[in-house]
Amino acid sequence: MRRGSWYSTLAVLLCILTLLAGWWSKARCLNDGGWEAGEEYFAWCYTDIFPLWTAERLDVGAVPYLDHPVEYPVLTGAQMWVGQQVAEAFDPELRSRAFFHATAMSNALLSLGVLGLLAVAGVPARRLLWWPLAPALAVYAFLNWDPLAVLLLTAAVVAHLRDHDLAAGVAAGLGVAAKLIPGVVIPVIIAARLAQGRRRDALLHGAGATLAWLAVNLPVILVAPDGWLRFFTLNRERGANFDSLWYLAERVRGAAFSVSRLNLGSAALLLGLTAVIVVVGARRRDPSQWWSLALPILVAFVLTNKVYSPQYSLWLLPLAVLSLRNLAPYAAFLVSDLLLFLIEFPFLGGLTGGSPAPGYDLFAAALLVRAAVLVWLLVASTLGHDASLTARPPTSPQPVAAMASPQRVRSTPA
Repeated sequence: MRRGSWYSTLAVLLCILTLLAGWWSKARCLNDGGWEAGEEYFAWCYTDIFPLWTAERLDVGAVPYLDHPVEYPVLTGAQMWVGQQVAEAFDPELRSRAFFHATAMSNALLSLGVLGLLAVAGVPARRLLWWPLAPALAVYAFLNWDPLAVLLLTAAVVAHLRDHDLAAGVAAGLGVAAKLIPGVVIPVIIAARLAQGRRRDALLHGAGATLAWLAVNLPVILVAPDGWLRFFTLNRERGANFDSLWYLAERVRGAAFSVSRLNLGSAALLLGLTAVIVVVGARRRDPSQWWSLALPILVAFVLTNKVYSPQYSLWLLPLAVLSLRNLAPYAAFLVSDLLLFLIEFPFLGGLTGGSPAPGYDLFAAALLVRAAVLVWLLVASTLGHDASLTARPPTSPQPVAAMASPQRVRSTPA
């Protein structure tokens, strides 16, 4: 067996083991039919999937958006509905757990699909192990429905790397229909193709993303506009959550920010950071590597956003595996994120009256450590000018490409 094949086989086996460990960490608290005495927090087995079975009225057969305005974009709502259909084949007292297990199975398959896409992209064999060995995969793969969006985000980048920009656009558009974050790659890819003088490919990418998003969303908009709007209304109206730096700022300030100020402030900071990333990063890499700027832009998003749900960390991993050559910032992020996870959930348990629980000061310290590592990851991924994977070169390069990227660097295998 060739060495690369051996590493690929090992990556698959490790991914299965990591996913099994992640599934068990959640499922072990459901053996008796539910959670008791705050065990979901103090035993680190919380998952959104279990309580949302009832909160989104899936337990009474409500169809997402039509009968109840669920809090997620349409493609995630479709995955919820599929899990609901599977659960309804079981006896009523088993359905909540069946819903979790059905969703967990689909999330596991999607997570294995991410590994397959990383291999198709040509990620060096050893670096393939970065995905299955990430504690965040075990911790967050079954916390919510994010693996669907993570798969589509990865698919968009990989299709772009293989010079299939229409397919990349379709994948990104579907990703936005699942969770908004895969949309980060759309303007990056369009800008790269325009810089290469490939206007047709830029148009195909943008059109593919738009039409894919419309194909999924337009039927729901027409049939259930209020249900469809719920996701956008909720995100516009919610305040800062515990994981965000905005909440820490509120604690230091001694008062909460208004929602309008939060929305304006987070948007302004994100736009400002993104502008710096694009200006600095694009000058340090060839347009064929501009796709790798999606990682620092996404890091900027999670740093500046008023909400950092724990599973957001999962989004960063495939982009890091695809674009980073240095393990250090990636490993540091995984360690700091796991530390925060271990502190956060007992802290949340303390808010419900459970004990013993860490105080906010310890939680805030862990939050600041992770934020510092994220800044390191942002800087490293912006300044790194030699991503190991490069999109196929344009057939007819234009002068604008050379103007936009004066330091053209040939990539080398990791």
